[in-house]
Amino acid sequence: MEGRTQSATATSSLVVGNIIWWMVMIAAIGVGATHIKSCPVQPFIPIYLSVLGAASIISLILTYSQRISESGIIYILISICMSFLHIFTFCWIIAGSYWVYTEYPPSYTPATARYCQKTTFQFAFVLTTLVWVMMALSFCCGGCYIVFACCCGTLSARHRLSPNRNTFYGGTDGAQGGAAGDV
Repeated sequence: MEGRTQSATATSSLVVGNIIWWMVMIAAIGVGATHIKSCPVQPFIPIYLSVLGAASIISLILTYSQRISESGIIYILISICMSFLHIFTFCWIIAGSYWVYTEYPPSYTPATARYCQKTTFQFAFVLTTLVWVMMALSFCCGGCYIVFACCCGTLSARHRLSPNRNTFYGGTDGAQGGAAGDV
């Protein structure tokens, strides 16, 4: 991590966020695997949880591995694998959203036709909703950051290009207050 300086707050927030995400994804695998036959209304919901958890954990492991080898063929291979994994995970979240949201609300009584085990369905519903909220926030914050960076860059460039009251365009001697680029 040479050349990368991070504040202690940012680093600790990243570590805590990673730990929480690891725990949630391990729980997703556990809930999905434990209740694999407990959701007859939509049998793909437990599978969705297990696969989403496994794909996220593999993605985290690849991210950590990529940080270790910052150059070379291993870095390129890990980047390619991560790209495919991210595309797969995004498509899997779309499919899981369809499976979860089309069955809302299921029956939590085992004898009924629309039965799904309560923990499994609610975990899938909350996890899917949180993933969409996090993606929306990421895109909004990223978009705001890009707009802010572009505006600041434009303001900075405008400040350098516009003359102040002591300069004048086309001035040839220092008596006029200097060149147009001086601020």
